[in-house]
Amino acid sequence: MPAGLWSLTQAALLDHLDRDDPGYALRCLVADASTHLGVPCGLLAVDAAGQPRWSTGAVPDAALRPGTPLAGRREPYLEDGCCWLPLWRLGQPVGAWLLPAEAGAASSSDTVGIGGVVGESSVASDPTGQRARVLDPLLRTAAALLLRDQAAAAGRPGGSHGELIRAALRGAGTFVWEWDIRSDRFSDTDEGFAQLGYPLPEGGATQRDWDALIHPDDLADNHEAYLRHVRGETSVYESSYRALAADGSWRWLAERGRVIEWDAEGEPLRMVGIQTDITERRAVEDEAALAMARLSKIAAHVPGMLFQFVRRPDGSTHFAYVSERCVPLLGVPAEALMADAATMLRRVDFEDRQPMLDSIEASARSAEPWQLSFRVHRPDGELRWIRGQATPQPGPGDNVTWHGYFEDVTEAMTVEHAHQLRAAAEAANRAKTEFLSRMSHELRTPLNAVLGFAQLLEVDPGASLAPEQRRRVGLIREAGDHLLAMINDLLDLTSIEAGRLALQPEPVALDQLLQDGAAMLHASAVEAGVEVTLDCPSGLVLQADRTRLRQVLLNLLSNAIKYNRRGGTVALRAWRHADGGTTLEVEDSGIGLRRDEMAQLFQPFNRLSHAHGPIEGTGIGLAVTQALVMLMGARIEVHSAPRVGSTFRVIWPGAG
Repeated sequence: MPAGLWSLTQAALLDHLDRDDPGYALRCLVADASTHLGVPCGLLAVDAAGQPRWSTGAVPDAALRPGTPLAGRREPYLEDGCCWLPLWRLGQPVGAWLLPAEAGAASSSDTVGIGGVVGESSVASDPTGQRARVLDPLLRTAAALLLRDQAAAAGRPGGSHGELIRAALRGAGTFVWEWDIRSDRFSDTDEGFAQLGYPLPEGGATQRDWDALIHPDDLADNHEAYLRHVRGETSVYESSYRALAADGSWRWLAERGRVIEWDAEGEPLRMVGIQTDITERRAVEDEAALAMARLSKIAAHVPGMLFQFVRRPDGSTHFAYVSERCVPLLGVPAEALMADAATMLRRVDFEDRQPMLDSIEASARSAEPWQLSFRVHRPDGELRWIRGQATPQPGPGDNVTWHGYFEDVTEAMTVEHAHQLRAAAEAANRAKTEFLSRMSHELRTPLNAVLGFAQLLEVDPGASLAPEQRRRVGLIREAGDHLLAMINDLLDLTSIEAGRLALQPEPVALDQLLQDGAAMLHASAVEAGVEVTLDCPSGLVLQADRTRLRQVLLNLLSNAIKYNRRGGTVALRAWRHADGGTTLEVEDSGIGLRRDEMAQLFQPFNRLSHAHGPIEGTGIGLAVTQALVMLMGARIEVHSAPRVGSTFRVIWPGAG
């Protein structure tokens, strides 16, 4: 018997034993025989009545004609242009080998071996008939065995075990393939072509046939995946690619396989694998990836950080999702947070850690929304306030998942703290103002009595006071007048701060106002050795409260005299601007002010460097002066230099 036909017969039987799939073994046997003999051949099965039931391989059309008689025929014969080799198993006809009649006249001894008992030419080429007698029983026995087992499997519910497995895989959109690498012949790929809407290529499928359907952009990667497996870099071949369907669409296919047979030189011989249509799954994955990309794009433009935080029943936690804004917010990459949730806790200020853990535990128990403000130490050393809020959602296995948001509220917390401080200061200032106002009113009553009796003692002709006693009474009156002036200033200041001081504007002639002020303080100027000069055009009229404007002038003029030097000067000036505004100026040649003193000049009760000096004062006058100027719609400016003097200007804006 020729070695080639013996090998293919043995391989067919071994395949059947390995795979429990007689149909597959039959198809391999017919294909291998056709290839080996160089002529198309096939197998025809028959039912119990001897009628054709189905065919395997390339069977001539005439052999499928209804009524073809097979029952009772045991020897090869010619009919309808075909050479028939009847197949019997256990005394029952099961089918026949078929091949063209002219194959019997071929010069190949293998071909003659199949049909050598038919025709004169076959007798001439094989006069003893030895090859026919040896060859025919082997092939016919193998084919009969496979046909019988296939018929039996077809008659059983669900077929053979192999068919059951294949049916299960088909239900999942998967099929099994086998590849003879050396001959480049595929088996069991009819389902793969059917998935794409194609018939199986004539003569069987090859890798070249399948490569023609793979997307050009995926072809190289697919081949490289195979080479990595063959080189031993991967334990299995695994690849996903697009294949062109008959309707013109591209289908996503996933393949996984393994070389199961190698030759002595280590070259691959046989490979098996599975193929699955994953088009729908890829569509879902692509949609999910698109949704994630949209989420990431949105999250990248949100000022804060989006997160998904999971707490397991054992108390362990992890971040399932963190948006990229965690880097500018916390200074920590998203990958680090998702790898270890404690990375964030270690950044939280020590005093805020336990409150954070307690609040998370409370939210998990009550299923109430979580909210907390806490401090975080960034890697750059900066301390930031973070506010977090999230909604818990119970999950499977007693897991709890929070979906939430972190935002930087440092500036807001700073502003809020400043508001609190300002509110506290305003409350304290109101309390102080109310206290001073009440105390000033309470002090004026007994002080007026003291001043009144002192004045009576001075003018009472019946009072026989010695000169020293009269001097002492004068001191009492002067001290009382000074104290009354302080109280009046306090009352003015508290009234202004409380918004209770009302002004009564009227036309005021500035030249007369300056003359009256200079006259009132003439005695003080003479006593201090200071010369006072006036420069104001007649007819300069200003709309203002006469009493409060005089108070402003006297405060500025008395300070210019008090803080001057002996032999110094004070100049009073007033003039009209081109835009209709007016300026009242008091310039002295006194001791002047330093820059740091200028910044504290109008603070109440602050006498600067004169607090412990010989010059008396309360530190209230300038504060009252500034407040009155502002109430009258003007502003006050100061220019000063140590040992040079100071200039105070009250400026009323013009129409422009």
